[in-house]
Amino acid sequence: MCTVSWLLANDGYQVFFNRDEQKGRALAYSPKYFNDLGVKYLMPVDPVGGGSWIAMNQAGLSICLLNYYQQKPPEKILISRGLLVKSLISNTSLTKIRAALKKLPLQRYAAFTLLVFPSHLTAQIGDVYAVRWDGFELTTVTAVSPMISSSIALAEVTNYREDHHNSILLQHQVLFSGDGCNDELEISPTPAPVDIDSVEENIIELTNQRCIDDKNSLALTRFHASHEPAPSYLSVCMHRDDAHTVSFTHLIATRKQLKMNYVCGCPCSSKQHQSYALYPQRETCVEVV
Repeated sequence: MCTVSWLLANDGYQVFFNRDEQKGRALAYSPKYFNDLGVKYLMPVDPVGGGSWIAMNQAGLSICLLNYYQQKPPEKILISRGLLVKSLISNTSLTKIRAALKKLPLQRYAAFTLLVFPSHLTAQIGDVYAVRWDGFELTTVTAVSPMISSSIALAEVTNYREDHHNSILLQHQVLFSGDGCNDELEISPTPAPVDIDSVEENIIELTNQRCIDDKNSLALTRFHASHEPAPSYLSVCMHRDDAHTVSFTHLIATRKQLKMNYVCGCPCSSKQHQSYALYPQRETCVEVV
């Protein structure tokens, strides 16, 4: 159960990710720095499987993992899908990721979708790709924001969250071709009050720790903090008797920076905000898909 959305700008992209899990599952470890085959990357770590659901590497390529619960898993010992992110994030292009996937014993993985955000991605260049394994075939399609997974009522949850996502964009008149990705915002010493509810105000403060003048980021941050229509299985900040949203991750990949903001715990109540940077400046070596 997860919700991921993104925006594209002239200088890069941003990704917003709510991770939903069972209440009995251990909280993930905060993002850590890794180096694999000479490629540095950043990701939070799931203590259960040792993998992750989101990662960004030094070239500016990012990967997100969504489970597909509706497909019956294979009747054999399974490999944790989170290990896919860990093993693939050192690749620097979609072509290399697909080649690496084809070498894996995919029949031992439950169904999944990998979202790939190429290092060169902007509003004018490239696409977000969904690499899907349905248990039988590996396919790649262009992805459309938002992407949603849910272990229950998938069609209902998807339709509601997509409609809510679109209504927020219309409300804020968001155009996903802005001039910036939150890296050159005007910082006010005394930010003007924002007319939003306490939940949204909390997560916005945690995620940005400054006045947000980028209406695109503000709109999607509000979307991921939302309890519409009520705190439930339908809301993006999800609450059920057995499961809830356990973290919020915000990636910023621009020409000037690679950054990961991470909120550990349910984003409507957690105060555990952390911010990580791969580099103040992006690596100059970029591979085009």
